[in-house]
This record gives sequence, C-alpha cells and structure tokens, in this order.
Amino acid sequence: MSGNNFDIQVQSQDGSITILSVSPDMVMKRVFLTYCREKLIDWKTVRFVLDGKRISPAKTIDELGLKDGDKIDAMFSQNGGGFTN
Repeated sequence: MSGNNFDIQVQSQDGSITILSVSPDMVMKRVFLTYCREKLIDWKTVRFVLDGKRISPAKTIDELGLKDGDKIDAMFSQNGGGFTN
C-alpha cells in the first residue's frame, strides 16, 4: 500500500459506524471482507451501497471516487417479503 492512506466510514443499518483505513488502489472486496470480519458476519450477506447504488467488489477506492471521510452503507440482504396464500 502507498503512503496516502485515508479513512472511510461504513454505516450499518443500525446506524453504527465503522472507520476503515484504505488506500486509493485497494479493491472494495478487501474493504468488504475487513468490515465483515470486524462485525463477525458473512460478507455475502451484506450489500454495500454508495449513493443508492450497489458497489462492485472489483472496483477500487479510486475508481469510486472515495475521499477521506466518505461514507458507504452496509445493508443486510433480505429474501422474500411477499405474501403467501
């Protein structure tokens, strides 16, 4: 990693915020895995969102235009929601 690391915030649905140190060339999958390891959850059960759009795990911090102090959201996946007869 380069010397120009900075912090981003990951906000969970419950409102809690986790601060992670990242570098511009870091891929988001690494961010996802780090966050989920700290929260003791499976990364495949969480959707990470920036400005209402799901974040691709293959994108880098720089490709997303994230800067120091920016926030992304962590949303838990939900299945179903419809009524059964």
